[in-house]
Amino acid sequence: MATQYDIDIAFSTRHEQHALKILELPPELLALLESDNPPQLTISSALSSNGDPGYAILSSGDKNYQMRQKNTSNPIMILQPSSTGPTEADDASTFIPAPSICSIASIEDTIELILQEPEGVEKAPVKVNKWHEKFAKSRAAAKPKD
Repeated sequence: MATQYDIDIAFSTRHEQHALKILELPPELLALLESDNPPQLTISSALSSNGDPGYAILSSGDKNYQMRQKNTSNPIMILQPSSTGPTEADDASTFIPAPSICSIASIEDTIELILQEPEGVEKAPVKVNKWHEKFAKSRAAAKPKD
């Protein structure tokens, strides 16, 4: 059963929305930025293998992070407190403003940072298990012995 409240909060959306992006920070970079001596961050463009501009790179000291935009399935709304104003039907001299909330931005994309390995450091090969290999292993382990 739904409950009803005595107080309503008016909600509105600003006609001109701010263009914002959310940047997801890895824990180690967040700790550096919150330290007493935060590093300077720079954003540059990395060249792709064919010489065209590639990904944006965020650099902090000796660490580089590839910046990648990803969509969110549910937009994030940035809200700002406001108050209602009189309408044409209200008497402006006796109108009492009520608290309300106004949406000033809707964020549908976030930027994630992916740590880039330094040049010359070999990466360990990624083992890719195919579904049928996993299935065969699980069947062999579950097979009863005579």
